[in-house]
Amino acid sequence: MIRKSLVVLALAFVAFCFSAPAMADNIHLCDINQFTTCNAGNAIQVQSGTTQAWAFGTTNTSETLYIAVLTPNAGTGGNFTSGSNLWAVLGISPTQVFPNFASTVSQEQLATGMTAGSFNASYFQVGAWTGSVTLGQSVALPGGVPVGTIFIAFLTDSNGNLVAVSPWSSSLITVSNVPEPSSLMLLSTGLLALGGFARKRFLKN
Repeated sequence: MIRKSLVVLALAFVAFCFSAPAMADNIHLCDINQFTTCNAGNAIQVQSGTTQAWAFGTTNTSETLYIAVLTPNAGTGGNFTSGSNLWAVLGISPTQVFPNFASTVSQEQLATGMTAGSFNASYFQVGAWTGSVTLGQSVALPGGVPVGTIFIAFLTDSNGNLVAVSPWSSSLITVSNVPEPSSLMLLSTGLLALGGFARKRFLKN
């Protein structure tokens, strides 16, 4: 009995090790005219320190991929605050209603329980868009960001115009000590596979 327990613990540890390097969940992009059909749901929670994601979801070509970074502030000192427009703050046009300040505060509260008075909004360029609806483009997220930081992907065309944005349901928000869904999936799959192998060994003995 003790031997079986030790084997199960060892298998769990091995499965956990294999699940550790799992990627963050995918960031999907929607055309800016599709917000009525793709802006449902909540931002995807990812563990603080996640540095990899994948952008999917558009057939657009000859465009540039960016990641907007929204860091919450308790006070109103951030550049994205009540009454301001995120895209105007970032200098991206045409400006969009999504995401507005109220919905951003709501996402923050749902994921972390924090009530943000404002956000420090910035963005960085990933590079030329090489993804598609089915082919993902690798995105390296900055590490060491504060808990509650939100990442939103967007595309601009060759004239610098906004053409696609990830909705809340595919944006990422960092939280503390929450395993990524992909990590949990790999962990459970590894446990099932290794558990089945161990069961065969025990039955033979």
